[in-house]
Order: sequence, then C-alpha cells, then structure tokens
Amino acid sequence: MAKMGENVPRIIDKAVDFMASSQAFMEYLKKSPRSNRIPAEIPDEKAALFLERLDYYRALYKPA
Repeated sequence: MAKMGENVPRIIDKAVDFMASSQAFMEYLKKSPRSNRIPAEIPDEKAALFLERLDYYRALYKPA
C-alpha cells in the first residue's frame, strides 16, 4: 500500500509541465507575449524544470 502523500512530488512536476505547455501554447496563439518569467505559483526548486519544459513546448508549437 502506498504511503499518504507519496505521489505529491510527481503531481507537482505534472502541474509545472502543464503550466509550461499552457504558456507555450498561448504564445503560439499570440494571446500571450513570449516571456521567461516564472509564475509565482511555481516553487523555486521547480523553476529550472519550468524553463526546460517551456523551451520544449515552444519547439513543438512552432508554426509550420
């Protein structure tokens, strides 16, 4: 049986990934200016992960 709270770090990583994807997609739609600002909701220790995933999603959402 899993310990209570065992999956919290994974859930946080998925939330950070989703936020990066959302930001990149909004930039692609031109509904948000391109920015490397870290949202206040992201913990400091996850800032590097956010920027890494933001770059990844920006590469995916480039217009053809």
